[in-house]
Amino acid sequence: MNTTTLLHGSMAAAAAEGLRWWKRVHRESVPAPALLGALQCREVDFPSRDGRARIAATLLHGGADACAAVVLVVGQVGSWGSDARVEGRSLHVRTLAQALRSRGITVLVTRLRGHGESERHDVLGAVDYLLAQGHEPGNIGVIGASLGACAALMAAAEEPAIAAVVADSPRRDLRGEARCPAEVLMPLARWVGRLLSGVDLGRRPWLGDLASLRNRAVMVVHGRGDRQVPATMGQAVAEACAAQLWLTASGSHAGTLHEALPLYITRVVDFFCQHLPVQPREPLLVPAQPLEATA
Repeated sequence: MNTTTLLHGSMAAAAAEGLRWWKRVHRESVPAPALLGALQCREVDFPSRDGRARIAATLLHGGADACAAVVLVVGQVGSWGSDARVEGRSLHVRTLAQALRSRGITVLVTRLRGHGESERHDVLGAVDYLLAQGHEPGNIGVIGASLGACAALMAAAEEPAIAAVVADSPRRDLRGEARCPAEVLMPLARWVGRLLSGVDLGRRPWLGDLASLRNRAVMVVHGRGDRQVPATMGQAVAEACAAQLWLTASGSHAGTLHEALPLYITRVVDFFCQHLPVQPREPLLVPAQPLEATA
């Protein structure tokens, strides 16, 4: 195979990868997560902050006296609720959402569009929506797992209205992870992606960019036995933003919610109640099993 043929093949592969990214980034809308069964909720949509898509979400209002709101990010493969190999995980997410709501916290359950810069813009769009609904800056929290945890941290580093973040099993900085079959094609593929979408799909902040979160409430959750993203990554993120670190016994990626549901929900809900304006309510009763959908 001569050099010209190899170059043409490399450019074709990069262009194909860029086209796949373009299709993900330019979805007209993202289907609302069908996670909440018969819980009292309504479907809403809002623009991402970059204006490139409308994001569908499910809103559970915390009640007439609700001052606090939490963006609950779901839907990425390998995190909560979307992987067909983890059937039933949405029940745990539903239980978490209802537990937050039972404390008088408005919950906005939303998905991410895809990868790259679009993720933080989607979370920021959710924050913009809550602000437009009358929630005050500093009364908003975000929780996400895996890529959703990265998006939550990235958004909070940019938006001071976010007062509290729970980052479950954050991934490493994705600028160091090649997405093309051949790592050498990454710069070319990123250029094609920018040309087609206007978004740098390989850029993610370094841990140093999280220093702006040192004066805010952050809790990092990570399983000690996580083989997909080692617990040392969670430790590094927690150190970067001076966060509370909860290392769990989980042996799977973002698995603590599913393996230790009552403890997970109790700690997460208590964390948000401590750092967001929540009216005193009856003690939280967490079911031993995930909340089933009601008829």
